[in-house]
Amino acid sequence: MRYAVGLHAHHPVDPEFFSGPFLAKLGRAAEDAGFDAVFFTEHPMPSDDWLQSGGHDALDPFVALAYIAASTTTLRLFTNLTVLPYRNPFLLAKSVATLDLASGGRTILGAGVGYLEAEYAALGVPFEERNDRFDESLGLLRAAWTGRTVTAESPRLRAVGNTAWPAPVQDPLPIWLGGNAKITLRRVAAHAQGWMPLINPRALGARRRSRHLDNLDDLRGYLAELATECERIGRTDPIDIIYLTLAGGSPLADTFDAPAHLAGIAENAALGVNWNIVTIGGGSPNEVLEALARYGEMVIDAS
Repeated sequence: MRYAVGLHAHHPVDPEFFSGPFLAKLGRAAEDAGFDAVFFTEHPMPSDDWLQSGGHDALDPFVALAYIAASTTTLRLFTNLTVLPYRNPFLLAKSVATLDLASGGRTILGAGVGYLEAEYAALGVPFEERNDRFDESLGLLRAAWTGRTVTAESPRLRAVGNTAWPAPVQDPLPIWLGGNAKITLRRVAAHAQGWMPLINPRALGARRRSRHLDNLDDLRGYLAELATECERIGRTDPIDIIYLTLAGGSPLADTFDAPAHLAGIAENAALGVNWNIVTIGGGSPNEVLEALARYGEMVIDAS
């Protein structure tokens, strides 16, 4: 099992959590604790309604991950997740390639379609075009990362012989896709190196515009669908699966039950999950750093 940690900062976040010095400390603490990766999400302009009903604040993930890259040596850096339709695919390709080059080949692009219609509107991106834009971006990212000439034309862009250089260190640079929809699982099988199932409790209804996932039976069913799709297209190479373990409670809490948490991780692993997500938020910056160290001792070292 490998471990990834992200800072989940409910609105309004203490700005210290997003300061350069703290980000550097966060990266070093995660690496020292034995984590394999650190991630940031993307919400450039969420709606007030979403923020006030439990939403979270976010940094630009590539700028934040660059701070982490500069203070670490082995930690993988990934977005969980970048909303592809928000960005021009060639600008996104440049950001990802730059991070991969600067970090020595440690980048993972976690990507999804997104679900906040108000955020799409604020960014001037037609919500109804999100799936077409997503599929177009997947292909153009790969084309740009070759470092060779790209020729492409669509209603939103025209490349008549353009090149993005230098190319990323990794070939292929791993793309992990997030979400539970049938179309997402088809995209994972056809195009991605990893899948990020989305915890989506039934209590939230259709808010996240994705199929519900709040127990292992749900996850087991979606993994079976993914396996069936891989078999249909003849894919045999492995796919990374990253998922959250809620058992044992929050690593920030004094009541955190490490044995129960390890048992939950083992249950996930039995289904094929090979990455465990840890989200930490709340408390003070020092409490977060201390929680990372405890988690390393109580969970990562014991697994």
